[in-house]
Amino acid sequence: MKPTAVEFAVEQLEQLIPSGHQLAIRAILEQALEMEKKDICHFGAKCCFMTTQKKSWTIEELYNEQFKNK
Repeated sequence: MKPTAVEFAVEQLEQLIPSGHQLAIRAILEQALEMEKKDICHFGAKCCFMTTQKKSWTIEELYNEQFKNK
């Protein structure tokens, strides 16, 4: 399965960060992963809601509303 952007960043940063700092950085990255999961779930739920309401929408419109307008 393809990693998300945050998962990719975690993998890359873990290779660059000296081992003494990895625990602190890892905690921040885990929080970012959790935030990303919540955003993805909210986006999926909104897509389902819009579909059940038979409202006209595009993925780009919903993406912009969810992620670009924060």
